[in-house]
Amino acid sequence: MQLITERITQPSPDEIRAARERARLNQTQAAGLVSPATAAGYKTWSGYEQPVGTRNHRAIPLAAWELFLLLTNQHPTMHLNRGASTGESGE
Repeated sequence: MQLITERITQPSPDEIRAARERARLNQTQAAGLVSPATAAGYKTWSGYEQPVGTRNHRAIPLAAWELFLLLTNQHPTMHLNRGASTGESGE
C-alpha cells in the first residue's frame, strides 16, 4: 500500500472548490462527509477554499481530502467498492 502522499497531493483552494462543486455539494454538506456535521463544519470547509496566505485559509488534512475524493468518486487512482460482500458472517 502506498503512503497517502504518494496517492494524492495537497490541493489548492481552487481545486477543493472545484471538486466540491463537481460533487454538487455546498460547504456544509462537504464538511459533513469528512467530519462530524456541526455548525462549525461550514466555517472549517470555507477555510479550505480561502486563498493561500489569507487570514482564514486552512490547509485541508490529506486524510480528509482523500476521504472526500473517495466518497464523491473523484479519487484519481482508487474507488470505493460499495455494498461488496466480504464473505464473512460478522459474528
